[in-house]
Parts: sequence; structure tokens; C-alpha cells
Amino acid sequence: MRAFQRLQSFLVAPLLLALTGCASAPAAPLEAKLLLALKNYETGQRFELASESHTDRVTYYSSERADAARKIQTDEVMLALVEELERLDYGAHAREGRAPDSAHETMRWALELSSGPRTLNWSIGTGNAREDWLAFQKCRDTFLELYNVTVSFQTVQNQQGRGYFQEPQPSSAPKPR
Repeated sequence: MRAFQRLQSFLVAPLLLALTGCASAPAAPLEAKLLLALKNYETGQRFELASESHTDRVTYYSSERADAARKIQTDEVMLALVEELERLDYGAHAREGRAPDSAHETMRWALELSSGPRTLNWSIGTGNAREDWLAFQKCRDTFLELYNVTVSFQTVQNQQGRGYFQEPQPSSAPKPR
């Protein structure tokens, strides 16, 4: 697991430097307990990035889950990501409250930010202006870039998988001649 953490640090370091180098102070102080969720209403996909203060990495990755949409990132990287989203005008478009769980026919995407008790979301659809779409795409792509380089683990119960890690047992059946 240490090798993965070093690899994650190596991959995330350039992104973190870019994010912190051009980040401005957020409009309101943020708690380190951060959860960012990106929803694609057309495909039903959901991607989540959580800070270590929000979701304990060891506990989360040690338990079996129905899906592996959530990935855990350090508090510092998550704060830098939120600052970068603010620089990209997330706050100018976001509204208080959660994004809808399901969308009607015109909604396409939502980016939801939970920081402690506060939740903001930016939902976008076919009725939005081209400029809004371009701004949302920048935020979405920034989120997905970090999501894709963040390492994730999944615990599963698979008795058949034991065979890959055990020595073959000699057969007691006689060999054919």
C-alpha cells in the first residue's frame, strides 16, 4: 500500500502545485471535511472525491462496498481543488442545497460540494447558455483530472480468488497411465 501512496503523491504533486499556484482564497472559510460529487444524469454515473477528514481512508477501503465511486484524497489536495473550482467560477454558479438525485429531461450534469453542514450544487442542462456550459466543463474536467489520478482500493469477498495466492495442492487421485 505504501508504494501506491508514493505513486499517488508523485502523480498528484504536479496537479497540486498547479492548483495552489493559481488558487485564490475561497469566498467563505471551508471545513476540511469535504465531499465533491459529480453526477452525469444521462448515464447515471456518479464520481466522488472525499477528504480524509470526511471519510477515513483505512476504514473505507477496508470495508466491502456496493460500488467504488468514492475515492479519498488528502485534506490539502481537496482544499486546493475547491480553491481551483472557485477560481473557475464554481461559486458564481452554485446554489445552496443538494443536487437532485435524478434529473428531468433537460438536466445533464451536477457538481455538488459538501463542506461540513453546508452543501452547494451547480446543476446544468439543455437550457443553460453556452458560456455556462464552457465554465462548467472546466470545473468538471478539473474534478475528473484529479479523480482519475487518485488511487482507490476495493475490498471484495471472492473465495475463488484464493487460488491465485495458494500453492497448488497435490492430488490424491491416481494418475492415468
